[in-house]
Amino acid sequence: MTSETGGRKRGSVRAAEINLTEARKAFFLMVGFIGLIWLLQIFNWVGHYRLDAEYGILPRNIGRLPEIFTSPFLHFSWDHIEGNSGPLFVFGLLAAYRGVVRFLGVTAFVAVTSGLAVWLFQNSDSLTVGASGLIFGYFGYVLARGLIDRNLIDALAAVVMALSY
Repeated sequence: MTSETGGRKRGSVRAAEINLTEARKAFFLMVGFIGLIWLLQIFNWVGHYRLDAEYGILPRNIGRLPEIFTSPFLHFSWDHIEGNSGPLFVFGLLAAYRGVVRFLGVTAFVAVTSGLAVWLFQNSDSLTVGASGLIFGYFGYVLARGLIDRNLIDALAAVVMALSY
Protein backbone atom coordinates (compact mmCIF):
# COMPACT_ATOMS: atom_id res chain seq x y z
CA MET A 1 0.00 0.00 0.00
CA THR A 2 1.40 3.36 -0.97
CA SER A 3 1.21 6.44 1.18
CA GLU A 4 -1.19 7.92 -1.38
CA THR A 5 -3.64 5.02 -0.90
CA GLY A 6 -3.31 5.27 2.88
CA GLY A 7 -3.95 9.03 2.69
CA ARG A 8 -7.10 8.50 0.66
CA LYS A 9 -8.37 5.94 3.16
CA ARG A 10 -7.75 8.28 6.07
CA GLY A 11 -9.46 11.08 4.13
CA SER A 12 -12.53 8.99 3.36
CA VAL A 13 -12.73 7.79 6.97
CA ARG A 14 -12.52 11.42 8.14
CA ALA A 15 -15.24 12.45 5.66
CA ALA A 16 -17.47 9.61 6.88
CA GLU A 17 -16.94 10.72 10.49
CA ILE A 18 -17.89 14.29 9.57
CA ASN A 19 -21.00 13.07 7.72
CA LEU A 20 -22.02 10.92 10.69
CA THR A 21 -21.53 13.84 13.08
CA GLU A 22 -23.64 16.13 10.86
CA ALA A 23 -26.31 13.44 10.47
CA ARG A 24 -26.48 13.05 14.26
CA LYS A 25 -26.84 16.84 14.66
CA ALA A 26 -29.52 16.87 11.97
CA PHE A 27 -31.44 14.07 13.68
CA PHE A 28 -31.52 15.82 17.04
CA LEU A 29 -32.34 19.16 15.41
CA MET A 30 -35.36 17.64 13.69
CA VAL A 31 -36.47 15.80 16.82
CA GLY A 32 -36.33 19.13 18.66
CA PHE A 33 -38.16 20.95 15.86
CA ILE A 34 -40.94 18.35 15.74
CA GLY A 35 -41.12 18.44 19.55
CA LEU A 36 -41.46 22.22 19.46
CA ILE A 37 -44.33 22.23 16.99
CA TRP A 38 -46.13 19.52 18.99
CA LEU A 39 -45.66 21.50 22.20
CA LEU A 40 -47.07 24.58 20.47
CA GLN A 41 -49.96 22.46 19.20
CA ILE A 42 -50.83 21.50 22.78
CA PHE A 43 -50.83 25.17 23.85
CA ASN A 44 -52.80 26.08 20.72
CA TRP A 45 -55.37 23.35 21.39
CA VAL A 46 -55.73 24.31 25.07
CA GLY A 47 -56.24 27.95 23.99
CA HIS A 48 -58.94 26.93 21.47
CA TYR A 49 -56.57 27.56 18.53
CA ARG A 50 -56.18 31.23 19.41
CA LEU A 51 -52.50 31.08 18.37
CA ASP A 52 -53.59 30.29 14.80
CA ALA A 53 -55.80 33.38 14.71
CA GLU A 54 -53.10 35.60 16.22
CA TYR A 55 -49.99 34.27 14.43
CA GLY A 56 -51.25 32.81 11.15
CA ILE A 57 -50.77 34.51 7.80
CA LEU A 58 -53.54 36.82 6.64
CA PRO A 59 -52.81 37.56 2.97
CA ARG A 60 -52.06 41.13 1.92
CA ASN A 61 -52.53 42.45 5.45
CA ILE A 62 -49.30 44.42 5.97
CA GLY A 63 -49.61 44.22 9.75
CA ARG A 64 -49.63 40.43 9.54
CA LEU A 65 -46.56 40.10 7.29
CA PRO A 66 -44.26 39.07 10.20
CA GLU A 67 -46.43 35.99 10.69
CA ILE A 68 -44.64 34.35 7.77
CA PHE A 69 -42.10 33.38 10.45
CA THR A 70 -44.59 32.00 12.98
CA SER A 71 -47.16 30.24 10.81
CA PRO A 72 -44.98 27.17 9.98
CA PHE A 73 -44.97 26.28 13.69
CA LEU A 74 -48.77 26.27 14.02
CA HIS A 75 -51.42 23.82 12.81
CA PHE A 76 -55.21 23.92 12.58
CA SER A 77 -55.84 20.48 14.07
CA TRP A 78 -54.31 17.27 15.33
CA ASP A 79 -54.83 15.71 11.89
CA HIS A 80 -53.01 18.66 10.31
CA ILE A 81 -49.93 18.33 12.54
CA GLU A 82 -49.92 14.53 12.21
CA GLY A 83 -49.99 14.84 8.42
CA ASN A 84 -47.10 17.31 8.41
CA SER A 85 -44.86 15.74 11.06
CA GLY A 86 -43.61 12.70 9.14
CA PRO A 87 -42.72 14.46 5.89
CA LEU A 88 -41.30 17.44 7.81
CA PHE A 89 -39.03 15.15 9.81
CA VAL A 90 -37.83 13.12 6.82
CA PHE A 91 -37.32 16.01 4.37
CA GLY A 92 -35.83 18.15 7.14
CA LEU A 93 -33.39 15.39 8.05
CA LEU A 94 -32.42 14.92 4.39
CA ALA A 95 -31.94 18.68 4.05
CA ALA A 96 -29.91 19.00 7.25
CA TYR A 97 -27.65 15.96 7.29
CA ARG A 98 -24.99 17.58 5.11
CA GLY A 99 -24.67 20.62 7.33
CA VAL A 100 -26.86 22.08 10.05
CA VAL A 101 -25.64 25.66 9.57
CA ARG A 102 -26.51 25.57 5.86
CA PHE A 103 -29.85 23.97 6.78
CA LEU A 104 -30.73 26.90 9.03
CA GLY A 105 -30.10 29.27 6.12
CA VAL A 106 -32.21 27.10 3.83
CA THR A 107 -34.98 27.09 6.45
CA ALA A 108 -34.98 30.89 6.69
CA PHE A 109 -35.02 31.22 2.89
CA VAL A 110 -37.84 28.68 2.49
CA ALA A 111 -39.91 30.21 5.30
CA VAL A 112 -39.63 33.67 3.76
CA THR A 113 -40.31 32.62 0.17
CA SER A 114 -43.18 30.24 0.93
CA GLY A 115 -44.65 32.68 3.47
CA LEU A 116 -44.46 35.56 1.00
CA ALA A 117 -46.07 33.41 -1.69
CA VAL A 118 -48.99 32.66 0.64
CA TRP A 119 -49.18 36.31 1.73
CA LEU A 120 -49.24 37.52 -1.88
CA PHE A 121 -51.35 34.90 -3.67
CA GLN A 122 -53.71 33.25 -1.15
CA ASN A 123 -57.34 34.43 -0.91
CA SER A 124 -57.44 37.53 1.27
CA ASP A 125 -59.94 36.04 3.72
CA SER A 126 -57.96 32.81 4.27
CA LEU A 127 -55.96 32.27 7.43
CA THR A 128 -52.93 30.06 6.70
CA VAL A 129 -50.76 28.07 9.08
CA GLY A 130 -48.72 24.88 8.82
CA ALA A 131 -45.38 23.47 7.80
CA SER A 132 -46.30 22.48 4.23
CA GLY A 133 -44.24 25.32 2.77
CA LEU A 134 -41.19 24.08 4.66
CA ILE A 135 -41.83 20.49 3.57
CA PHE A 136 -42.00 21.38 -0.12
CA GLY A 137 -39.07 23.76 0.22
CA TYR A 138 -36.92 21.05 1.81
CA PHE A 139 -37.99 18.64 -0.93
CA GLY A 140 -36.91 21.14 -3.60
CA TYR A 141 -33.62 21.78 -1.83
CA VAL A 142 -32.77 18.08 -1.45
CA LEU A 143 -33.69 17.36 -5.07
CA ALA A 144 -31.72 20.34 -6.38
CA ARG A 145 -28.75 19.50 -4.18
CA GLY A 146 -28.78 15.94 -5.46
CA LEU A 147 -28.88 17.08 -9.08
CA ILE A 148 -26.29 19.86 -8.69
CA ASP A 149 -23.89 17.73 -6.64
CA ARG A 150 -24.63 14.76 -8.93
CA ASN A 151 -25.46 12.73 -5.86
CA LEU A 152 -27.86 10.05 -7.03
CA ILE A 153 -28.74 9.01 -3.47
CA ASP A 154 -30.00 12.51 -2.51
CA ALA A 155 -31.96 12.94 -5.75
CA LEU A 156 -33.56 9.48 -5.50
CA ALA A 157 -34.38 9.94 -1.81
CA ALA A 158 -36.15 13.21 -2.59
CA VAL A 159 -38.16 11.66 -5.42
CA VAL A 160 -39.11 8.57 -3.42
CA MET A 161 -40.18 10.67 -0.44
CA ALA A 162 -42.18 13.04 -2.66
CA LEU A 163 -43.99 10.10 -4.27
CA SER A 164 -44.81 8.60 -0.89
CA TYR A 165 -46.00 11.96 0.48
